[in-house]
Amino acid sequence: QEVCEARGCSWCPTDVANAPWCFFPEDTPYGYSLGGSTEETAKGWRVTLNKRQALSLFGDDISPVVLEVEFQTKDRLRFRLYDPNKERFEVPLKIDSPGVTADEANYQVEF
Repeated sequence: QEVCEARGCSWCPTDVANAPWCFFPEDTPYGYSLGGSTEETAKGWRVTLNKRQALSLFGDDISPVVLEVEFQTKDRLRFRLYDPNKERFEVPLKIDSPGVTADEANYQVEF
């Protein structure tokens, strides 16, 4: 706990299996934040994420980043993060899915 809090992180013991006890607080200067409104797509949502500050834990951070969320089945969610300013190769893997609505899924997505 002392090491966690010394880094500026939040400490919160929990009984939830595999949940971290040490994590960045919501107002951390690291990471990304929503860059605008959530855009609804045919199969889910698309949002733009912007880097919070110049601080970096890993280097070569990309900003902005697009997050696409696709409801594929009641038990399967696909999310995709990509740089909207650079084209990249993607494996041409076709995954057939019936597509479900957020209300039909057995999980919840929050931004």
